[in-house]
Amino acid sequence: MSEISLQNSSPTNPTDDSDLEEHSSIVVPKSFLDRAIHSITEKLASILVNITWITPNQISWLSGGLGGLVAGWFIVRENYLLAVFFIILSGILDCLDGDLARARNMASGEGDILDSVIDRYVDFLLIAALILVFPNNYLIPGLLALLGTTLVPYVRARSEAEGKSTVASIGSRSTRTILIIIGLLTQQILPLLILLAAITNIASIHRLIFALKK
Repeated sequence: MSEISLQNSSPTNPTDDSDLEEHSSIVVPKSFLDRAIHSITEKLASILVNITWITPNQISWLSGGLGGLVAGWFIVRENYLLAVFFIILSGILDCLDGDLARARNMASGEGDILDSVIDRYVDFLLIAALILVFPNNYLIPGLLALLGTTLVPYVRARSEAEGKSTVASIGSRSTRTILIIIGLLTQQILPLLILLAAITNIASIHRLIFALKK
């Protein structure tokens, strides 16, 4: 379920972060939810490891298509149950691609970059779809949610690029995904966007303050 590549041997996806894991001189956040999902996807990867026509990059693209385009389409159509189904499926695939790459000893910086970029597109498409449900009312909180969602991984990526540790935050990707699922199931789109805007911008400011400490 993905900023810069310093984690070719790490079992975590670079965008999913809540708890902390030591990786070289950089602290890489990793949440309980991530560990629970990886316990499932690692088993799936062990099954797929010898099916060579299925590649990690194919799974990454499939995850992005289902989680961004397909789920986003169903959100705009206000079919929230199907949107939730594809968001969950996309999240599982998002973890599976990295686990399969590691199972085949194919983990690479290029794969991490692809995964990260696809995740950013998924984030954008989901929030854009939420705004389009009722753009007159949802535009401002939606744009603020987009801003915060972009800044959370960006501040982390810049911190790691400078060789600094990052810090666990309430705005992790797994947290955002859970909130989106709850918001869709309860059909509370405006409160969802307001909450996303609040926690992501608080998280990005929190990480920025932490990163600026010498």
